[in-house]
Amino acid sequence: MNSPQSIIHLSSSSLISFLFYGLAITCLPSATVSASYGGNETDYHALLSFKSRITHDPYKVLTTWNHSFHFCDWSGISCGKRHKRVTVLWLQSQGLEGSLSPHVGNLSFLRYFSIWNNSFQGTIPHELGRLSRLRHLYLSINKFSGVIPTNLSGCSNLEDLWLNLNELTGSIPKEISLLSKLTTLEIHFNKLTGGIPPFLGNITSMEVFAVVGNPLGGSIPDTLGHWKSLTEFDSAECNLYGSIPHSIFNLSLLVNLSLAGNHLTGSLPSEIGNQLPNLEFLQLRNNELTGVLPPSLSNCSKLGLLEMSDNNFSGKLTIDFSKLRDIYEIRLYDNNFHGRGKADDMRFVDSLKNCTKLVKLELVNCNLIGVLPVSIGNLSDQLEFLHLGNPMYLEALPSKYGSPSCLNFIYLSNNRFPKEKIQ
Repeated sequence: MNSPQSIIHLSSSSLISFLFYGLAITCLPSATVSASYGGNETDYHALLSFKSRITHDPYKVLTTWNHSFHFCDWSGISCGKRHKRVTVLWLQSQGLEGSLSPHVGNLSFLRYFSIWNNSFQGTIPHELGRLSRLRHLYLSINKFSGVIPTNLSGCSNLEDLWLNLNELTGSIPKEISLLSKLTTLEIHFNKLTGGIPPFLGNITSMEVFAVVGNPLGGSIPDTLGHWKSLTEFDSAECNLYGSIPHSIFNLSLLVNLSLAGNHLTGSLPSEIGNQLPNLEFLQLRNNELTGVLPPSLSNCSKLGLLEMSDNNFSGKLTIDFSKLRDIYEIRLYDNNFHGRGKADDMRFVDSLKNCTKLVKLELVNCNLIGVLPVSIGNLSDQLEFLHLGNPMYLEALPSKYGSPSCLNFIYLSNNRFPKEKIQ
């Protein structure tokens, strides 16, 4: 017969066993996660938090994000081989809608993060600044609003920062200048103000700078001349004033230079073609630039697009286009290139015969006066658009005019043709 003490003892033992069993059952999911993911449950929970903020997933890309798969095997996720930590989160062009979870900042091994071309809304979480290993951040083509987080300066290894085509406001934060490895800053087509800050010149690693379509205002800082590795400078339609700093023309690696649609004044340096030998795309249209169009542009042998229309350029047009064999578009309309002589104003046309890739030539409202050379009939077979316009005095229209087989549009409005000389 059991004594009362033994009964009490057995009951206590049973109770302890029961409580321990219940606790084990309760903790099983967490223990399973920890065991299954080798202690990397931080990444696991961060990804689940990311998924929880998605309100629409039209292509069901996140259906694999469940307990049936290790998170390293989830769609859009890649992990390092050694530690099995998330290094890539790549979900671009998936039609995702929702907001961005701040817990993404817990993916401490993340190097590539791309959700561009989706429909994320709300602000960009400042917690992204915790991602010290992050090298590439692509948040373009979404609906992010608010300001650029100052905490992004914590992404000390960041090389590419793409925030373009969102609804961001405010100014470019000074903390961005702390990103000493940044090579690409694409923030075009937002609602940013406050000008192009001079401190950006401290990022000497910059290769691509694109802010087109922001109402920034202000002038172009001279300090941007520190960007010796710059290949693309696109600040069109930014409401910029003042002259183009001479330091910009010392960036000899420039391939694309676009400052179109601003209020820039002053003239171009006479040696621009020697200073920028790698130019392929020169777009300075719709400004208030003056002076002559430098003949040295002939030395930009790689130039494909020359767009200087809607300015106040004057003087004789003496560019030797024969050296620009890759040029496909020349737009010089709405300037004043009259050289004060009938015979010479149009002589530059002779040099166009070597431009075999030329597709578009626009010279309307340039105040050119003189004879249209017979060589106009030797223009590129690729020519599709020819707009000479008024008030050019065309003394003779060549009989072979129109010979370019692909020509779709010829516009010679308000010119004067002596009847006896029309062939």
